[in-house]
Amino acid sequence: MKKQVIYWVLGLALACLGVSGTTTARAATTASTDATVKIGGVTVKREFLNINTYYRAQSAVKAEVTYYKVAKADSQYTKTITLPKGTVVAGDFIPKHHLANGVWGLELAVENGQLNYNLTKSGLKKGYLASGIVSYATTSFKKVKAPAYMPTYSSGDLYLGGAKATKQRDDQVKQIVRITTNGYVELIHRNTKATSDDAFAGKPLSQAKISKTQVKGATRYLYLNAKMTGLKTIKVGKKGAYQYRLAVKNLHQPVNLSYYDDDRGEVYNFDSLYAIGGVTYYTPICFGSDIED
Repeated sequence: MKKQVIYWVLGLALACLGVSGTTTARAATTASTDATVKIGGVTVKREFLNINTYYRAQSAVKAEVTYYKVAKADSQYTKTITLPKGTVVAGDFIPKHHLANGVWGLELAVENGQLNYNLTKSGLKKGYLASGIVSYATTSFKKVKAPAYMPTYSSGDLYLGGAKATKQRDDQVKQIVRITTNGYVELIHRNTKATSDDAFAGKPLSQAKISKTQVKGATRYLYLNAKMTGLKTIKVGKKGAYQYRLAVKNLHQPVNLSYYDDDRGEVYNFDSLYAIGGVTYYTPICFGSDIED
């Protein structure tokens, strides 16, 4: 299952692939090619890990969203939205080039699918989905650490199922929990009418804002401003932003999906298992090979 992440630069899409089960994980641009880590007893290069670079908007900032028609991908339009002050995004700075507005400069390409649905839906027409997101106000962003609520080596999408589910067909996954970079939890059911790429790009069944995160051992406790349908949230307050709590536990049970490819040699592929509200989900954390495509 592919999570569509498209960077639009000079009319070209720069893809950052994140595929469950056979997921290509984007390497951190600062990672050393010699650095290694162990996953489930297997030594892999750190650059194979699904590591994002995060930035926080220091003020309210404009961003341009490209929307495409589900039934006709080449039918597109662009609309400007505002990212509120404090918004955390995952993305990359694209080197100086002629921007869409004709000016020579930088732009920040934001990974779509990692911001909450309500933020990008403001310019959404019926039958369209949000695609590339860029901001030219690059000086308004400051590099920050990964937010505490983000699962380790995950882009934030966790797919329903345990170790067996990691090997299932893409179209068998019924729902995902999405933890967005700007601090929301969304429960999204599969849109059976959409393609694999678009299946989880629509409106969430349930959503809530993360007000606070507590990390205790392997568990992240996310305090939410609302009860979520379809997830076991515990009521811990009478009112306000901290009424409900959702437990997200890293089970520390990586699933090794690695395989050998005639052209690329050994392809390292790992998912990680989590319990969300006591229910098992998995998230891609590593993909790569020693031989480049």
